[in-house]
Amino acid sequence: MPTFKIMVNLNYLKEISGGDQQFIKDMLLMFNQTTAKEVRGFNQLLLEENYAAIGSLAHKIKAPVQMICHSDLTEQVKQLEKLGKEAKQLDQIPSLIQLIQSQMELLAVEIDKTLQTIE
Repeated sequence: MPTFKIMVNLNYLKEISGGDQQFIKDMLLMFNQTTAKEVRGFNQLLLEENYAAIGSLAHKIKAPVQMICHSDLTEQVKQLEKLGKEAKQLDQIPSLIQLIQSQMELLAVEIDKTLQTIE
């Protein structure tokens, strides 16, 4: 099993908020309350073999992941989006979903730690 290095990157949030700490905090909280939990939906879609919906869900979480995370997770979400929408290389989708879910769990923990440092 590969080791993950997840890194919360607040640069984009700082840039668009002008450094507004409350905005940054709100965005991180929203990420953990919505995006980080939405990845659980991949399991049901996989059971249903609904690859188009897997691609759509990956597309939905791609932007929030890009805004907050600096890691391979962004590329993996993009890859899942493409595979799902094109319904190609279906054998790779389950392991990619598992990898993304594992990394999102780690990212949620790191976001919680980051939230503790924001005043």
